[in-house]
Parts: sequence; C-alpha cells; structure tokens
Amino acid sequence: MSGNITPSQEQVLLQLLGKVMEIMRDDRPFSPEDPAFGKLKSSYVIKPGEAGIHYSFANSAFPDAKVDLSMWTDPLDYSDDRTRVQAVPAYFELWFHNALAGISRRLLEQRLDLASYWVDEKGVREEGNDMGVGPPPDNLLHSYWYRANDGENGRFPVDIELFFLDPAPNDPSGKVRLDAITISRVYPYLTPAMRKKKREEQNQKKPQTYGYMELCTGATCPESGTVWKSIALKG
Repeated sequence: MSGNITPSQEQVLLQLLGKVMEIMRDDRPFSPEDPAFGKLKSSYVIKPGEAGIHYSFANSAFPDAKVDLSMWTDPLDYSDDRTRVQAVPAYFELWFHNALAGISRRLLEQRLDLASYWVDEKGVREEGNDMGVGPPPDNLLHSYWYRANDGENGRFPVDIELFFLDPAPNDPSGKVRLDAITISRVYPYLTPAMRKKKREEQNQKKPQTYGYMELCTGATCPESGTVWKSIALKG
C-alpha cells in the first residue's frame, strides 16, 4: 500500500536530497548529527582495519523508509596503511517501504540538476535516462539512470538512480509511485597493486613538482613521509 506525498514530506525530501548532493558532489562536510538525515539509528565499520563507516537513520517524515549513507576509505589516497586514511562520502540510499505517489520525476531531475545521459563503468557516455522496467517479478519497477551536472561548486562526478513503480494494470488510480533513490560519488576502482603503482608514480613526480633542494641526507619530507636524498645542485 502507498500514500500520496504531503507538501511537508516533499519539502523534507528535497531538503535531504539537496544536502546529500552537496556532500557527494561539492564535498561539503558530512555529520551524522545533521537533522536533514533524521536521527542516527545505527553505525558500523564496513571493513575492519579501514576507515569506512555505514550510517542508518530514522527520519520522522518517512518512518518506514530506509535512509543510509556509507563512507569509504578514501580511494584517492594511495597510502599503503589504510588505517591512517580518512573516510569519505561514497553512497546514499533512500528506500520507501511504502512507495509514495505524487512526487514528480521531472521535479527531482530539476532540483538535483541531472543530465540527460548516464555514464557506464568504462566511462562511456550513454544518452537517455529511461532504463525501462525490470523482469518479472519486478516488471513494475521502472529505473532511470543519471549523471549529475557538475554544478557551480562540483568537485566530484555523481551518479543517481531513481526507481519508480508503474501502476499495475488493475490499479484504478493509475499513479506512478516513487520507490527508491540512490546517489553515489564516482571513484576510480583501485586494487592494492594499482594503488602501489599510483604511489610510486606520485613519488617519482615529487622532485619535478618541488624542484631539487639541497637537503641533509635522512631528512623526512613533511608531505609524503619519505626520506629525502641529498642532491648536489649544479651551479
């Protein structure tokens, strides 16, 4: 059973999604105490020995909804010791146990500033957003995929998925209902071996970036923690 979204619920929903977009796209700080998410219900470490944390919230405007945000160990930090790497926002999911009618897909596209295309795992741009309905028994679940526009303060690419339930053939209301929304920051996939290669490439570039400096042998670079070698400058 589903109900019509109320004006107050719509306001809460748009405020929540706007906050998530700022966090994911613009790299605004995230706090699990932010009232836009609701009340923190639980949290747990995603992977032992790393910084990633999964948060679940209870939102009074949608008491039956699943409201989750996951922080991952920063994929763009190539450090070998993952226990010293910070956690960064990665994935948000809002799933309505009772799908809501009366929320316009066009309104969500406009307010979240979504592009008319999506990007696949290989980085290839695919035009259009309508992915159609799923196979039985999910033949009423209609999905739409998007890449968000960069925005004025955008620092990261963001992917969004909207899931609606199409009306059943015997549904007299004929209403489309919002079922779920996912918002994810796009990070490159890196294995430990790939991180090691990136780390080595980064270290090789440092002399070019900072220039050759006459430092005492054994001095430690304050940024990388590596030991500098004494280099004689040419006159």
